[in-house]
Amino acid sequence: MRKYKVIIVGGGPAGSLTAINLLRLRPELAGEILVLEARAFPREKICGGGVSGRVALSLEGLGIGLENLPKRRLEGFTVCYGGERHYFSFGNDRCFVTRRSLIDDLLLREAAERGAEVRTSTPVAGAYRERKGIAVVPRDGDICRGEVLVGADGVNGASRTWLGLPHRQPKSLLLQADIGLSLEEAGLGERMLLDFSPPLHGVPGYLWFFPSVDEKGAPVINTGISGGGFARGSAARLKDAYYAVLEHHRELRGMLPAEMRFRAYPERAYTPLQGASAARVVFVGEQLGVDPFTGEGLAVCADSASAAARCIAAALESGDFSFRSYGRAVMAGSFFPLYLIGRLYWPMEKISKPNFFFALSTREKPGGGDNILEIYAKVFSGALPASTVYTASFWASALRDIGWELRRRLRSRRHI
Repeated sequence: MRKYKVIIVGGGPAGSLTAINLLRLRPELAGEILVLEARAFPREKICGGGVSGRVALSLEGLGIGLENLPKRRLEGFTVCYGGERHYFSFGNDRCFVTRRSLIDDLLLREAAERGAEVRTSTPVAGAYRERKGIAVVPRDGDICRGEVLVGADGVNGASRTWLGLPHRQPKSLLLQADIGLSLEEAGLGERMLLDFSPPLHGVPGYLWFFPSVDEKGAPVINTGISGGGFARGSAARLKDAYYAVLEHHRELRGMLPAEMRFRAYPERAYTPLQGASAARVVFVGEQLGVDPFTGEGLAVCADSASAAARCIAAALESGDFSFRSYGRAVMAGSFFPLYLIGRLYWPMEKISKPNFFFALSTREKPGGGDNILEIYAKVFSGALPASTVYTASFWASALRDIGWELRRRLRSRRHI
């Protein structure tokens, strides 16, 4: 029976990056970190595959080479609502779309090469506390013991329930399909298209078209819709909303197959109100959730892995395994300011149609200053630091926009 310093359950990006960050901070932990992954890699992962510039910078900072990864570079967002379209530049060329199966495999191999022991095709049946650590029970019966457990087992993972911790946010349903079109055929340009009109059709989500690649690097368009609940008929309602929104994108509608072959997958929204840790246990990646605005998950993976590695390294040195500061360390990540912006969107969608937040955040500024979504795009890409969202000038500008939109709507009602 082998005892490790750290046992990571889940070999996806969050688990791999936790191991990589830890080994960067503490190289002497080589051979003392165990990653247990239920599936064989490379494994298929249904996901849009968008990688923000912030995540790309984080990976490059860890010395992870992305030059051989099949991908499509992106220059910005096209953001839509009803018949409106707005174009936002990222301000650099760091953002891209790839296949999650490819980047996930790259990261897990990197963790193994740097000194983590990686076991794939090793599902875990459970875990329990011991006096001075955690025991993890793979289904093959070979019990592993460690001082720290990292729950990186994703949206459907059970690592919380093994230790009697509270359940997370409810899951939402997404539908996705890959279409064999090139950028030129689809007419998207090198942009991600996000349409936030589904709430007009009863679905609190968004529709997307991403330039992407298939497993062999050939161009495809990845498309789908978010915002479904886990209930009977939800997939059918998502499809109905998808085709209703497509009426505003007839140039794309005519290129799509008559019968779309959607694939369903779940996600959970991140919230700082849920538990991120317990004694000797931290959760990372999709165990914490994804950005509820765009559904971006890799940024939460990267930021939580970095925070987890710092907290684990400190715990191994001090002997304090409470991890009380871990939740705050996650919130200090670069994804959190964008989470705050996006979190404002959906409540306003329920209150106001057309959406109040969409109107003020896409407003053209007098004098040519950046509006909220222009700042969002540049923070997303890493062209601006995430701390921009915390500045007094940002919120002063946002408050002026709110006042402007309120006055505009009041004038419109008076003219009715």
